[in-house]
Amino acid sequence: MSIQRVGRYEIVSELGRGAMGLVYKALDPTIGRTVALKTMRLDVHGLETEDMLRRFKNEARAAGLLNHPNIVTIYDAGEHEGIFYIAMEFIEGITLHALLAERRVLPTDEIIQFSEQICRGLDYAHSNGIVHRDIKPANLMITANGTVKIMDFGIAKAGGGVTNTGQVLGTPNYMSPEQVKGKTLDGRSDFFSFGVILYEMITGEKPFVGQNVTTIIYKIVNESPIAPRDLDVTVHPGLSSVVTKVLAKAPDDRYQTGADLVRDLENYKSIGSNLGATAVLSMAAAGQGDNTLVLSATATLPDAGATVRMSAGGAAVAASPAKAPEKPRAIEKPGTTVIENGKIKVFVGIVVAVFLIAAAIGGYGVYQHRSAVKLEASAKAKLELDQKVMALTPQPTVPPPIPDPTPEADTATTQPGQTPEKPKHIKASSSPNQVFSHQAELKLGSTPDGAKVEVDGWSEPDWITPFKASHLAAGNHTVVFTKAGYIEETRKVDVAAGKSLAVSVQLNPNVPAVSSVAVSSTPTGANIWVDGKDTGKTTPAQITLEKGQHQVLLRKQGFKDVSTTEVLAEGQTLNYSPVLLALAQPAWDMETEAHQGNWLKRAFGGETIPEGKGLVHIRTLPKGAQIVVNGHLATKKTDVHWPVEPGTYDIELRLDGYKPVHRTIQVEKGKLKNVDEILQKQ
Repeated sequence: MSIQRVGRYEIVSELGRGAMGLVYKALDPTIGRTVALKTMRLDVHGLETEDMLRRFKNEARAAGLLNHPNIVTIYDAGEHEGIFYIAMEFIEGITLHALLAERRVLPTDEIIQFSEQICRGLDYAHSNGIVHRDIKPANLMITANGTVKIMDFGIAKAGGGVTNTGQVLGTPNYMSPEQVKGKTLDGRSDFFSFGVILYEMITGEKPFVGQNVTTIIYKIVNESPIAPRDLDVTVHPGLSSVVTKVLAKAPDDRYQTGADLVRDLENYKSIGSNLGATAVLSMAAAGQGDNTLVLSATATLPDAGATVRMSAGGAAVAASPAKAPEKPRAIEKPGTTVIENGKIKVFVGIVVAVFLIAAAIGGYGVYQHRSAVKLEASAKAKLELDQKVMALTPQPTVPPPIPDPTPEADTATTQPGQTPEKPKHIKASSSPNQVFSHQAELKLGSTPDGAKVEVDGWSEPDWITPFKASHLAAGNHTVVFTKAGYIEETRKVDVAAGKSLAVSVQLNPNVPAVSSVAVSSTPTGANIWVDGKDTGKTTPAQITLEKGQHQVLLRKQGFKDVSTTEVLAEGQTLNYSPVLLALAQPAWDMETEAHQGNWLKRAFGGETIPEGKGLVHIRTLPKGAQIVVNGHLATKKTDVHWPVEPGTYDIELRLDGYKPVHRTIQVEKGKLKNVDEILQKQ
């Protein structure tokens, strides 16, 4: 029997399913919002159930902390009749995995566009202490307007590299060397995984492949992939260098932030531009007795002002100051006259043909030699490969049993009623929740639940009350409880080896209360922006804000933007309920014709925008595409431009024989909005 409802959410259809649960398209009837509902049954039996549930809840907590346009938004999480669910942003689009399966290799401009968004999202997550740990094409969703959303934070973690059972998590082809070794991870591990995706988008191939997981892991740790330019000579050397750097084995040798990576991607054409080489063909001088064909390369070194000639074997054969090339001369043989120009051309043609055949044979020989070397190396490593992989995967350590706490169990040395002086927290360099020879356990709770826990200066995303730290060293510990809207509580505790100590605190509200604004609109479903940032919420909704001045803006497709600026006092709740006005349909013929006549002004940047309006330019390659705006077909075709009311517009471009393009644009008052599209053939 199919499920009709989970919690308050009404099931619309099934989007996908896995071993532990299903994903539905659902409706939140309270506010009329469509969501993606990810579910997991709590009564599923199996050895991995507890770990899967922990990862499922961790996804809700980790992604719920993040609010970024390139990260899927988590709205809600809960449990209903034996089903744990996460309500998240419903995205209509295609995964990068499906896109690569369809197109295999992507254009460089499109690769850079996607990379900029992915790196921005990763930088934001890393700045909030979240490492994704499973960046792969299937976890990157691309919407109809080209926006990339990072999904599935199920194994995301602040630091850590393994589960409680010692299992290394991740997808083998995209894991970093430090990840397969079970080491502590930071954001640079995610960039290595993204480097694998970058390699795949550019070349259509994965950099680390093998017949089994063992081989893949061995290559990730020990072998460098073939440079993209060596696979495809059309790949720019600068772009190939960027990929090589992001796939460096040592984290310190990679890009340290996504911003650094994006900067080099955008400027890849200038990377390595000072290097140059010229191929030279020469014949051995007649009379030397061997008609040997020599391939040499001449490279000019700009600093030294010298020219170095390299033989086909790679050895330097001559070095001399750079000078202007001599005028070409006819080839002469002893005892003969100069060869005529026509015969020279025939002779050179023969030489070139012989060279090409020799190069092909030589290249195949080099390929065979490299294959033999690799096969021999693999054979030598075969016996020790399994041992290395086992060494890379941390083994679980079974801690000694800890008795359940009793009424006579130890109690915290600082009572909940006391108000200890706030210490200055120093971030710990490693987690205190490890396996020790004399270990103890803390059972941590708070009223209300949901407080973030920090033990000895260390915290992780899933350390949320109620929480149990089972692998602590016996002795003194400092525990800090924090929750938004409540006063921070600190406890110093002393727990004996083999004992379990319960520590619970009563959290007191942080007075004065924060301010809020209750926002609704007619019609509903408008996106809510506060102080220039998208909150990810739609009307009706209540937004919690700090006291002071704030701007609230509502934006809905097909309607004019509306906003208000208010000063909120402490504890004040403001109601804002505007009526949205529909956008007028642009006067396509008259206004387009009038503006097309001002081509001279546009060429020199002097075109004026009518008062209170914005200006839209729509251009396609090839030209002549039909334009549909908010469901209305325009009488003019691309390339055109026209003034319109500020607001959100849905634009579709259609041309026979080409794939349609959908774009949602935001037009602002007094500003120009360009829509430039290269149409793809069907």
